[in-house]
Amino acid sequence: MTRLPALRVLTASWPGLREPSRARFIRDLHLELATDFDTEVVAPRIHDEDPLDQSDGPLRVRRFRYHSGGKAPRQGEMGLLAKYSWVRGLQRAARHWKPLSQPSVILTHWAVPAAAVARRNARRLRCPYVVWCHGSDIHRFGRTAMGKILLKFGLSSADRVLAASDEMARELHDDHGIDGVQVLPVGIDSDFIETPQAAFPEFPLRLLWVGERLASKGYLRVLEAVREAGHRGVPLSLEVIGSGPLERLDESPSILLRGDQPISEVRAAMDRSHLLLLPSDSEGTPLVIQESIARHLPVAATPVGGIPALFSGNEGWFSLQGDGDEEIRESLTCLLVDLSDDSEALNRAKKQLGKQDTDRFSRRRCGESIKAALLEVMR
Repeated sequence: MTRLPALRVLTASWPGLREPSRARFIRDLHLELATDFDTEVVAPRIHDEDPLDQSDGPLRVRRFRYHSGGKAPRQGEMGLLAKYSWVRGLQRAARHWKPLSQPSVILTHWAVPAAAVARRNARRLRCPYVVWCHGSDIHRFGRTAMGKILLKFGLSSADRVLAASDEMARELHDDHGIDGVQVLPVGIDSDFIETPQAAFPEFPLRLLWVGERLASKGYLRVLEAVREAGHRGVPLSLEVIGSGPLERLDESPSILLRGDQPISEVRAAMDRSHLLLLPSDSEGTPLVIQESIARHLPVAATPVGGIPALFSGNEGWFSLQGDGDEEIRESLTCLLVDLSDDSEALNRAKKQLGKQDTDRFSRRRCGESIKAALLEVMR
């Protein structure tokens, strides 16, 4: 029987027992690709209860230990010891890979610092490697002095470089001299693309947060804007789905903290909300905004990363302007005040989103594109 080509995956994040929603999109994508590739994943072990070796359906997962402190890298600045142990643990785990008789390829999710590890192991195994940049690896870690060095080293010899947004591809070209970057946003689950409900829920204003509760994602700005809008007399509520280090900062009666939820619950929350909030510092092409567009749910977000490219002009979203926390928070507060008296603006935005081609966000299309790229570099 012909053996499937081997796919070795290096990733900065993977779902675990405590946080089953973390990097769910990466796991789900590789589950779909498993019909075409014999896949082994190397990922960090963030929590002690996560098994070091695991069979996740058809996927084999090897987690490496590092000084995580129970936090993923982007949940807070990593100290020097944690950074060193992360890279050392990743390299040790990747060293378990042996040369194979069938065609093989290494795929790295997030470039810094994993692309450098991928380069060294690709040379050792005499196989190609592909690097997929998602967001914080370029916009945050890739802008530090050491990050720039690791980025250049890891990407300059890659057989293919992918980026989750046009804006990220431009930064790789303009600031790091990386040519030929292919833009490939990560696709969303098909459940979100099914026909959404036609009508909005009744007022008062229902707001939604979906994702990790991180300052870099704008979660504190959301809490402050919701509090301030309430002080200005706006009747509203905020539903929060997701986990993170900031999850207990506000116990207001107007805020419902729900923690991690399955796809079905995220979809239902989008269908009962008026507006999704994401005032981030930086982004790639956020899955949650693609999901929101597919559900025809308007979005209030900062115009960073690949977010503007997801919309046709300003149709279906409200751009939050400002140079810092205070200005962006005030922009969001004023928007909430205005929308509380103008339900028609939300209805217009919802109708505009209904005209978008949401199938372009499908994980099926994404899977087809990454499969083609991987098979091409193996030839």
